Amino acid sequence: MASIKRKKKKGRARLSFTDLVSTGPGTLAGRYMRMFWHPVYRAEDLAPGKAKPIRIMSEDFTLYRGTGGTPHVVAFRCAHRGTQLSAGWVEGDCIRCMYHGWLYDSTGQCLEQPAEQESFAKKISIRSYATQEYLGLIFAYLGEGKAPPFPRYLHFEREGGLEVLPVQVWPCNFFQRVDNNGDTFHVPFVHRGAYLSSDIRSGLPAISKEETPWGTTGYAAFPGGWTNVLQFVMPNAYTFRNPAPDKDIPWDDRFQWDVPLDDQHSLQFRLRLVPLTGEAARQYRERRAALLAEERFSIVDAGQAVLTGKLNFEDLEKLTNDKISLIHAQDYVSQAGQGVIADRSQEHLGRSDAGIILFRKIWERELRALAEGRPLKKWALPQTAGPEFVLGTTDKASRT
Repeated sequence: MASIKRKKKKGRARLSFTDLVSTGPGTLAGRYMRMFWHPVYRAEDLAPGKAKPIRIMSEDFTLYRGTGGTPHVVAFRCAHRGTQLSAGWVEGDCIRCMYHGWLYDSTGQCLEQPAEQESFAKKISIRSYATQEYLGLIFAYLGEGKAPPFPRYLHFEREGGLEVLPVQVWPCNFFQRVDNNGDTFHVPFVHRGAYLSSDIRSGLPAISKEETPWGTTGYAAFPGGWTNVLQFVMPNAYTFRNPAPDKDIPWDDRFQWDVPLDDQHSLQFRLRLVPLTGEAARQYRERRAALLAEERFSIVDAGQAVLTGKLNFEDLEKLTNDKISLIHAQDYVSQAGQGVIADRSQEHLGRSDAGIILFRKIWERELRALAEGRPLKKWALPQTAGPEFVLGTTDKASRT
């Protein structure tokens, strides 16, 4: 990135490449990322009364769902002897350590210590984190202080068939995942053959990208007639409308978050919303369920097979009937294929990389402001982020 070669100017913080991509506790990018809400788990994968250990941005936490259904995130270990809390028992909206029975409520306050005097419990607490279930995902705010308002994405709250895809773990830094949002020209090459309607999304598109109150908006007009409007929401989410891979559906809306698991791995959270209701939606869900029940295709395994030379890239199309999985496997090869942490000093960016360059400038600008103690941009979604958000009219209206 440009900042690596830039000499320090008077009064300006000098950012290293590590500053820009490392998100562990106390790191510059980690401090910035912790100012936002992030998805941490797929909701359907956490049953009431169950607890799971999770790792986000090189930090461990305990996620559990109360017996009444409400999810909670608290510290990873018990304050007594440091035992992993997820191995314990969920009781109501509390969690009890399996080692000596210490009981914590959802705020982290210790309520019971069976072998100690009753007054001792009041002095003990562990950290808890604001948690919200939304659109089939569990979100958490893992930063300091009071959580910011929870973002709502109204274009995904409307009626339709919502699909919450399984969470994937990719062996690469989250930054090269987010970078891909600005790389529109990869589509006709990486994803050729992935769409039944590929004729309208083939060829090199005419592109433009601009900064917006929520991140960036990009436009990609393909020669075949399809125009993608790509809304990037800081710091690591993006949404757009694509021609659907199902011939009976004209389009579907996509939403993706790329969340660091640690500096070497990233979590992929993806949603799809198809414009179907009633009986049509029910039949579509049945078709998708039947297709996935027969599917033995692993996105990660197939991608790794290509990267290790066991398969050719073209072989991916022969391995699955699910176009959604195929698209993800193609992305896996292109992004994980850059290495665990891509060496940006070896890149040669051109005019077609304008979207990547814009995002990196914004990212560096905000992290430098944080390092220097200057005010950060207050990113905000438009109040009317309905269906027009993926059609490109909301951002224009916000500037009139």
